[in-house]
Amino acid sequence: MVSQATRQQVASLAGLALLFGGAALVFSPGAVLSSLAGLSERPWLFLGAISVLFLVRPLLMWPVSVFAVTIGYVLGIEYGIPVAVAGTVVSNTVVFLLARYARTDAGVVGFAGRSGDRFVDLTGELRGVVVARLAPVPADVVSSAAGLSGVSLRAYVVGTLVGETPWVVAEVVAGSSMHTLSVHGLSHSLSLLVGASALSAVLLARPLYRYVRDDPVASGH
Repeated sequence: MVSQATRQQVASLAGLALLFGGAALVFSPGAVLSSLAGLSERPWLFLGAISVLFLVRPLLMWPVSVFAVTIGYVLGIEYGIPVAVAGTVVSNTVVFLLARYARTDAGVVGFAGRSGDRFVDLTGELRGVVVARLAPVPADVVSSAAGLSGVSLRAYVVGTLVGETPWVVAEVVAGSSMHTLSVHGLSHSLSLLVGASALSAVLLARPLYRYVRDDPVASGH
């Protein structure tokens, strides 16, 4: 039988998804960020506006990658990379803190938290965040899972900084090379996807091997 906590959480999550999904449809990231790109001659005003959007981005359900592309288009590589990396970390941390606030032991949220705890126990906090960030998984999914699992803020921020930087650099470079800004259909190169995924697997291999070696059930003994 489905528990009352699960029913309440599913209903709440569905309501939030409808609310935020509607907001995402009304406020198109392409239109808003294309307008901001017109501030290339006023960089301080652009930085102020993009900083506010980084903070409210989770509520609009916009992908964080489109921000890095826009920043690369406006500021170029030299200034765009540090700005985009800092903004990405801050924006993802907003999601992490919201998930931490919602953490509970009951219902589907509790199940997600316990699953995250098991992953963190296997990998360690910092390694776990880095592995998840390097893997081709949506950023907000990783942020939410980390918050629900009780990862420390320090480990989360450092792991996000390390794991997100390769993706952000690629997005800034892509944006800086555009003659006309386009935040639609953004895709990463196959070499980046393969390389980041391979590094994620390498970082996960050692703790996974230890788990299989030390756990008689997992090892089949």
